[in-house]
Parts: sequence; C-alpha cells; structure tokens
Amino acid sequence: MPTHLPPYLLAFTAGAFYACSALLCKRGLELGAGTIRSLIFSNWIMAAFFLPYPFVLGSTPDWYDFQAGLLLGFIFFLSQCACFFALQKGDASMVTPIMGSKSIFVALFVSSFGLTAPPSSETWVAVMFAACAVALIGWPEKGGKICKTAISLGLLTAAGFGLTDSLVPHLAQKSTPEHVIFVMFTTVGGMSFFLLPLVDGRFFESRKKADLWMFASCIPMGIQAILMSMAIAFYQVPAEANVFYACRGIWAILLASWFGKHIGLKEGFMTKPIVVRRMLGALLLIAGIYFTPLS
Repeated sequence: MPTHLPPYLLAFTAGAFYACSALLCKRGLELGAGTIRSLIFSNWIMAAFFLPYPFVLGSTPDWYDFQAGLLLGFIFFLSQCACFFALQKGDASMVTPIMGSKSIFVALFVSSFGLTAPPSSETWVAVMFAACAVALIGWPEKGGKICKTAISLGLLTAAGFGLTDSLVPHLAQKSTPEHVIFVMFTTVGGMSFFLLPLVDGRFFESRKKADLWMFASCIPMGIQAILMSMAIAFYQVPAEANVFYACRGIWAILLASWFGKHIGLKEGFMTKPIVVRRMLGALLLIAGIYFTPLS
C-alpha cells in the first residue's frame, strides 16, 4: 500500500467525486431512472471496483475478514439506502452538506466505543454548530416548506456512514484491510439483489437519458469509495479524514449553482438567497467540524 499519499488529500478528492456523483444521480432521478433501481446499479458498480483486491494480493479472506466485512457491509448498505432516498426527496446541494455532519458522528461513535476519550466540551460545541448549519441549509424560501424527510434521511445517512467509518479502521487493522474492505463492498453488492422485487417497472429496460445520468453517477461514486476506504482503513484517521471529506457539501453547492442549469438540474435554478444560505450553512458545518477533537 503506498504510504506517501496523504489521507487528507485522498479524502478531499473523494469529497469532490462524491459531489459530482450526487448531482449526476439527482439528474437521473429527475428524469425517471428510479430510486431503488439507481441504488442497485450504484451498489453493483461500486462493488465491482473492489473485486480485484484478492487477485492483487494473491490471497483470500479468512473467517474474521468475512465476519467484519459482513457487519460493515450491512451498515453501509442501510446507509446507502437512506442516502438515495434523501437525494430523491431533497436537492443534492441541500442533502450533501447535511451529510457533512458525519465527521461529528464519527467523533461521537469512537468515543462511545471507547476507542478514544469521552466526548469533550469542544465536541458538544461542534454538535451545536452542526445543528445550526442543518437549520440554515434546510430552511426553505419564503412561503416554502421545510423538507423534514430529506433532512432526517440526510442525518440518518451521516450517522450510518459515521458508524461505518468508526468501525472500519478498528476492524480492518486486526486483519488484512484489503480483505475486509473487499468483503464489505461485496456484501453491499450482494444485498442489493434483495431490492430487485421493489423496483418500479422492468429493471433492465432502458430509460434512455435517465440511464445515462444514472450510470455516469456510478463512476465517481466508485472512485470516491476507493479513496475514502484507503484514507480510513490504511491510515486509521477516520475523524481527520472526514473533516476534509465534509468539503463535499461546498463542492455540491458550487457545482449545482455553476453547472446545474447546463445539465437541466432543477436546483440549478436556485435563487441567490438559497445558494448563499446553503453556502453559509456548509461553512458553519465545517467550522463546527473544526472544533471536533481529532485523534
């Protein structure tokens, strides 16, 4: 494993890829790609990115790898489901910054599991910052309604992925990290088969433009998964890496306001007050993350 790659650069780059994926996915959902159908394809393609791991290593996972990978894969799968339904209900430039609160969940979880000291006063300050940030990001235009479902699903996604990121370095370092991660994402891909009966319409039927956007979103999603797994599993800095990964919220807002109109994305036509408010919320969230004690 190349140790010269800084985990923070990996996480920052992963955030940019995630923001691109979220916007492309949102456009596909708007055109009718189907939420569950898009989720399945995304999970399958993301899992495919990790299939070469055992062949590269020249060894196979052991029983511990399967146990740890299955647990992590199950949590990741549920979090991924919440993520897609959050994108279905709300704008990518609203949901993605809210998911940035994952860093605070990581700090809380590692403290709760006894992997670090109990939450400090700085951590609770960060939580309050995050709460204010979520309120700013989710606040609607005058006369509009707060999308409580999207906000709730966004926070649930952040908590689920935060739990995953808390456990990955702890479990992966007890064995071969590549094997644990391989089983984890193979589990995500395998569990996606159980969603097939829930798909609206025919699963493999072409949906033309919607599918183009949907498949385009899967590539950066897979890339960011690899980058974040490297940053967390190999360098064992889940909280620190997520500080940089949280910048995906700002990436999403900038990309939505700059390129949203060009790709026909509805949120590309956001009013200036909404863009400014979401940007302030994203910056406030990052300020809160700054107060989160890092290991």
